[in-house]
Amino acid sequence: MSVIDFIYSKFKTAVGYQQSFEELLEAGNVSDALALMSCDNDQQLEALKQYNLAQHPIMQRMDKPIFDKDGNFKGWVKRWRLPLAYPKYINEMAVVFIYGRPVQWVQSSQNTDAAYKAFTDFIRTTHFNARIRQAKRLAGAETKSALLFHCYQNSNGKADCLIKVLAKSLGDDLYYMKDHVGRLLYFARGYYLRERGNTTAYYVDLYTDEYTYHCKRANMGWEVEKEINYCGKKPVILLEQETEWEGATPLMERQEYVKSRTADVNDYMADPALVATVDVVNSLPDKDTENKLYVLGEKGELRYLTPDTASELKKQESEDNERHIFRETFTPNIDFDTMSRLTNVSAKALKQMMVLADIKASMRKESHDEYLMRTANLIIAILSNVTNIALRGELEQLLVQHEYQEPFGEDIVEAISNAVKVKNAGGMSEETFIELNPLVRDKQREKERIAKEKAEEEAKAEEAAKNSVFNYQ
Repeated sequence: MSVIDFIYSKFKTAVGYQQSFEELLEAGNVSDALALMSCDNDQQLEALKQYNLAQHPIMQRMDKPIFDKDGNFKGWVKRWRLPLAYPKYINEMAVVFIYGRPVQWVQSSQNTDAAYKAFTDFIRTTHFNARIRQAKRLAGAETKSALLFHCYQNSNGKADCLIKVLAKSLGDDLYYMKDHVGRLLYFARGYYLRERGNTTAYYVDLYTDEYTYHCKRANMGWEVEKEINYCGKKPVILLEQETEWEGATPLMERQEYVKSRTADVNDYMADPALVATVDVVNSLPDKDTENKLYVLGEKGELRYLTPDTASELKKQESEDNERHIFRETFTPNIDFDTMSRLTNVSAKALKQMMVLADIKASMRKESHDEYLMRTANLIIAILSNVTNIALRGELEQLLVQHEYQEPFGEDIVEAISNAVKVKNAGGMSEETFIELNPLVRDKQREKERIAKEKAEEEAKAEEAAKNSVFNYQ
């Protein structure tokens, strides 16, 4: 883009000329294009501040200065700063209950086995299961993250694809624009790269259905390179939500303050203190005396001060705060004592005990169902237009559905028993029985093995029948 084009574009913007978004990009007016997009950096930074222990408000608590009776400064008394990792615990529990076990992709179309295999191979080679967990964890901590499907030419000269997770904490600025019904129109990723001479430059990659714009901020304006987006869809899945601990921040800060104050009191009062009346003080033995003897008068008194360290009100407040933190964030409170009592609990009973987390996962699935449907459509587009063009016809017919798995597994004995009963009653085919059998990992290979065994058995039976007729004759 020439300097004249850039100046002309800025002039049209200044006089109120309404350019379309892509016209701004074509003219190299990237700054104005980004200004039309949403970018929630402030919201994400505030969420990260609550997630990062070092940035909790309790860490701003200062040590206490002490002075003598004449007002002279003597030193500092340490005041404890004890942040609690409630946000991390709550967030990790939310990740486990939705993506703790990999999502299952089920083929729901006919005569698309080769396309389905290409789909599952893509899931495996791009480490999708690990990437979606990472993206969910970051979205729960920062309110937004994204999965970027980057197509490239590998070392063998073939088209390939990798998945990169984007988030503010990973150095990415996330820009997006939606229409009036919430559909993602444009997405951009801003990031810094170190260049020669130990300098850094700011880059923006902006994605549309047709093109990818690679932009670099220059001394004046932007350098823009336009690239065709061969997959035909924006190669991005944007994950959005509120923080997993939304609404519980004041309670968590109160818990940190109470715990830190209690630690200060323990430092001051927990060590044993000797209390004596005046007439006893003068008869105290020297500190180096091996056998200490205290001589008391008739009214003398000598005892240890034992503070009440189990304040009922403080204990009750702490327990009540923690109960509200976990209840309001739909998080089960799991500790070692609780888990040690669950040695012989079935998966069904365990799910009932974790009902709060299960409710929360169900709420999250309202949005993640849509994310996974978009992911399936995007993967099929990449396979048919970029990496597996030879299978395009079959890929266009491919239909896949996603199924979440229980985080702690299923009761295998009960599942198999129920499946056997239904099959024996004539309500289930053998193929469906294989697909529902939790002991079978590779469903397609198991079907092929069973078909092969049946063919061999039929061949043996036919051979035996022929031999029987021959012997009779």
